[in-house]
This record gives sequence, structure tokens and C-alpha cells, in this order.
Amino acid sequence: MTETHTTTTTVTAGPIVSYQPDYIRSTPGILKIIELVLDLIVIICVAISAYSGGGWVWFVAISAFVTTLILLIFHILGLLGRFAGPWNLIEFIYYIIMSVFFIIASIVSLVAVIRWGSYFGSIIATMIFCFLAMIVYVVDTFIQFKAWRNSSSTTVTST
Repeated sequence: MTETHTTTTTVTAGPIVSYQPDYIRSTPGILKIIELVLDLIVIICVAISAYSGGGWVWFVAISAFVTTLILLIFHILGLLGRFAGPWNLIEFIYYIIMSVFFIIASIVSLVAVIRWGSYFGSIIATMIFCFLAMIVYVVDTFIQFKAWRNSSSTTVTST
């Protein structure tokens, strides 16, 4: 007589989402919130006054708002640790791109202020908030650079 035993093993990997409210109080979390507020203000200012070059500024502000919001949600929910990838490097590259985009958007807004500034106060406000957003994104770029360097220096490779 042959006996057959079946063993079932259940493996739970833990929850996909791990809520991390402390991230909002960290320096990168605070910077992301400031970036979101400045992006939203730039979007509103550009929407008030349509000027040549405003389309680029609008594109930069909206894309920055959406992607920064996604990054903030991913950090708060702890999703970045669940996906494989060099997330510190990815965020660092993202912030380099957004910093360059906001530098260009700030210059475009400055040219618009020089050309039409006395007629539209919202163009002046757009320029000021673009420069402020650019400063915050550049600061966040340096923080992401430090995080990336710290994560890459702790990685040990063996051959």
C-alpha cells in the first residue's frame, strides 16, 4: 500500500503598502510638499495670463506637479521598497531634469516679464514662483545626490 501525503505551504510576503507618515516630516518630504505648492501656484499664474512661452512653463509645472505627487505618494505608502530598481538614482535623475526644466521655465518667464511685465502682474508672479520652484528643486537635487552617493557607497560588489 502506497501512502501519499500532500503538504501545502502558504507564504505571505507581507503587505504591499506600508504607511509611513514620518516621511512627510523628513527633509525630502517637506521639500516635496513645498514643490507641490509652488508647482500649483505656477500652474494657476500661467493659467491666468496666456503669453508666448507660457505653454512651456505650463508643461513644466504640470509635469512636475504630477510626478512629484506620485513620488510623494510612493514614499508615504512605502511602495519604492517593493519595486526593484535603483530608486535613489532614478529620483536623482528626475530632480536633475526638473531643475533644468525650471531653469528654462524661469528664463522664459523672465523674458516675458521684460517684454510684457508691466501689463500682466500674473507674468511677474509666474516668474517669481518659477524661480522659487527652481531653487527648491535644485536643493532637492543635492539631497537626492547625497542619498544616491550614500546608497551606492554602501553597495558591495564582488567578482
